[in-house]
Amino acid sequence: MKNILYVFILLIIVACESPVIEKIETKHPNGEKDRVSFYQEVEGEEVKVEEKHYHINGELKMGGKFLDGKREGEWKAYFDNKQLQSTGVYKEGLRIGVAKIYYPSGQLRYEGQYENDNEVGHWKFYNEKGDLVNEKDFK
Repeated sequence: MKNILYVFILLIIVACESPVIEKIETKHPNGEKDRVSFYQEVEGEEVKVEEKHYHINGELKMGGKFLDGKREGEWKAYFDNKQLQSTGVYKEGLRIGVAKIYYPSGQLRYEGQYENDNEVGHWKFYNEKGDLVNEKDFK
């Protein structure tokens, strides 16, 4: 009986959440969508909760979530062939944590850490074959 009550409460919470509104903010010259923002109504105001950018061929270029008007959480970028181009994490609009950048082939190009939007620590750089070619330390 308790489980049924919990499920019922969860359903009420989910049903009361305001719907997400999708807005095409900009388009490419060919008419394809470029930047799309997603909003949710909070206390009578539309608040941006997510943003996606698209290549001219319609494939996803970059996207991630927003919190309080700033980038938040993991953001990913892609080449126009759908191959992952980069990953990074944001907190309150600033880059933090591990960032990885890739070649169009999928091979890791470089990786390192961010703290408060600044490169920190030990970074590694690779050639297209995957060989380590450079290392750099940031303060």
